[in-house]
Amino acid sequence: MCALSFLANYVLSSKMLHDEIRKNGADLIMVFDTVREGEASKRNLLQHELPLLHGCDVLALKDSPAGFARVGKPAFPILEYNMESCAFLADLELEAHPVVLLFNPGRSPLHPGPCVVSIGDFDFSLNASPLPENHLLGKLYPSGVILTPEGAFNSGLDSPMSNYRYVIRVHEMTAANIQSIEETLNNLVRYDGSMTIVQTHVGLLKRLEVLMSNQMECRMGFSIGIAVIVGILLTALASMEFRQNEYVYTLMKSFGVRPVLLILTFIVENIFLIGISFAGAVWAFMKTQKIVLGEFFKLGDTVLTYADIRQDLWLLGVSLLGCVLFSSIPVAFSAYRPIGKVLK
Repeated sequence: MCALSFLANYVLSSKMLHDEIRKNGADLIMVFDTVREGEASKRNLLQHELPLLHGCDVLALKDSPAGFARVGKPAFPILEYNMESCAFLADLELEAHPVVLLFNPGRSPLHPGPCVVSIGDFDFSLNASPLPENHLLGKLYPSGVILTPEGAFNSGLDSPMSNYRYVIRVHEMTAANIQSIEETLNNLVRYDGSMTIVQTHVGLLKRLEVLMSNQMECRMGFSIGIAVIVGILLTALASMEFRQNEYVYTLMKSFGVRPVLLILTFIVENIFLIGISFAGAVWAFMKTQKIVLGEFFKLGDTVLTYADIRQDLWLLGVSLLGCVLFSSIPVAFSAYRPIGKVLK
């Protein structure tokens, strides 16, 4: 139970760190692309082709020619989205309000509903809506943003350049996966010579993976250490038991009982006892983990599932099985000891 609590502390700390890094946008790749007049944008290539090569989703946004709008003093950037992006923004209910001002409730005094928005000297009413918690737009635009379909705020002035923003969310947040996508994008930039900037958190993820690898080695060492202690106790108990009952086993051998059956009986008995104890400890921990992890390790109300600790349970179980087999070595020596030496 104590071993499981310490292992769970390591596992839960890793899980919370991984989730916190993901929550802060480590699974996102930002691409800023400036397209000159007459050039083709990378929108179709990134939105349709990139997800086929790598496991990812792509949100394409374009800076509106209107630039930004104000609600009082605060200014909000205006971004245009296309129909392919609607699926990525489904939780914003853009079908009901195609043009919407999204604000952060924790940073803005705005309230849901109609509000007066100003673009230059032009005032109009726009629906305001709070950003869902942990939404990717909240990570990119903490103060808020205005989303609009393409061309809704066309100023009528032809701009020599258009700015596109692509938000790529990977399905599997690993350094190798993100680096692979980054290399694909950089090769594309080198090929067409475009003004494109790619931003990733691959450096942070590499350090995180090194940290997780070191922690996994510590957990493995801890499990093996627990197993060694249990193995020493089992070996000592096995030696004492066979010395105490040596004459009984010798008598059984004299009646034709094979030594291997005595060894197998010992192994099966200890596997059963340790297996029942291990299963009981796991069950007790899963029932009391909120108290143990919350009160003693100060990890809040977060709890672990069997899937979270499956690898550690498997490692600890295999280590204990190895202990049982190791503790049977003195039993094997005693079982195969000649009857004459025992009775001498």
